[in-house]
Amino acid sequence: MVNIDNLKIASFQVSIFTPVVLFSKSKILERLIGSFADSFDGDIVAIPIPKDAPKEIPRITLHSADEKLRLDIAESRVNLFRYRKDDDVGTDTSQILDFSFRVMKEYKDCTQSVIGRLALVVVRFLKNEKPASTLASYFCRERFTKELFDQIHDFEIHSHKKYTLRKFNVNSWVRCQTGRPAKDNQPIILVTQDINTFAEELETTDFSLEQVKAFLQVAHREQEQILCQYFSKKK
Repeated sequence: MVNIDNLKIASFQVSIFTPVVLFSKSKILERLIGSFADSFDGDIVAIPIPKDAPKEIPRITLHSADEKLRLDIAESRVNLFRYRKDDDVGTDTSQILDFSFRVMKEYKDCTQSVIGRLALVVVRFLKNEKPASTLASYFCRERFTKELFDQIHDFEIHSHKKYTLRKFNVNSWVRCQTGRPAKDNQPIILVTQDINTFAEELETTDFSLEQVKAFLQVAHREQEQILCQYFSKKK
């Protein structure tokens, strides 16, 4: 049985896209390490990169010692990841979103960046002995599972919607697929949800910090509601 209660969060990703930024490695490191030394207490990677290198290549990467956090900083975007580890009892999503916002706030203040696009990506998983047939039987009519999907090895269903979410024009992606983690190679079902603002509005938008915070809140609530529609307890 697949329902919202037995899907566990594997990772959170919060991203901001910055078409305009005053990028200084030393200032960024000083600000972020000074503000979040207890969180980013692992390795620091700041490799020299040619000035003409693509702006989406990370110039700085920060880690937590327990490998639960990773922050990739490029000139054109910042990605903050929170990964699930074996010692996690549960996932406090409100705490993760609040921390993500505080990191992005410090970065914006330090670099005077224009934030032209936002994204929230959440990946969930469920251990399952036969993930392909489980997904196929869940989403497809019986005649398809018997005639077309009776001996499948992998299965994926992928949807994309575009709409306005509380004044944010967004793409909403949902991908349900089979997978095998590299750690133990046990079969699982993966559910990836990605809500992001329009790429075509990147150059004409400058989200305020209040809007960034609001987006994270409404996008997360929207993902929870979508997940309930896909995997309700009654299914």
